[in-house]
Amino acid sequence: MTAERTVTLLDGTPATVRTIRPSDGEALQNSLNDLDSDSRIRRFFFDKRQLSDSELARLANPDGVNHIAFGVAVNQADNEEPTPIGVGRCIRDERDKELAEVAVVTADLWHSVGVGTEIMKSLAFAAVEVGIRRFFASTFSDNIAVVKLLNKIGVELESRSLGSGVIEVVYELTVVPENHRRS
Repeated sequence: MTAERTVTLLDGTPATVRTIRPSDGEALQNSLNDLDSDSRIRRFFFDKRQLSDSELARLANPDGVNHIAFGVAVNQADNEEPTPIGVGRCIRDERDKELAEVAVVTADLWHSVGVGTEIMKSLAFAAVEVGIRRFFASTFSDNIAVVKLLNKIGVELESRSLGSGVIEVVYELTVVPENHRRS
């Protein structure tokens, strides 16, 4: 699975959304380092500062079927290489093949400009293409941004407390894959 598209973020910035590939390992680690402590806690439920070599290998090698991952990058004048500003992935449940856990993280300086929305849409379209019908996510109950993202691509089926302010939500995907749209 290789996909790439150019989008315009809400602030007018052009960005590229593309599948994560093995060469992205270093960028994934650097992006984690660039997050502030609160953002790392919201994503990992603790202040994760380093990805192990095995985590990086797994995260940078999605197969496009059981593990789908997209990143968003922008070109910045002071850098030849595009700057990663968000990443998201869904990983198919081993028991229920129509269910996948989804997670998205956006660089702190790029919140509220549509980065998460572009990633979530890409994940949902790709997931439906391979037979995934539902996403679930674990998040802090006050993380309204995650719920808003999920509402853009599906309908909530279930929400339950996991304790310590964490909830798990399940959404049925309602997006129509691009190759099934009527013209």
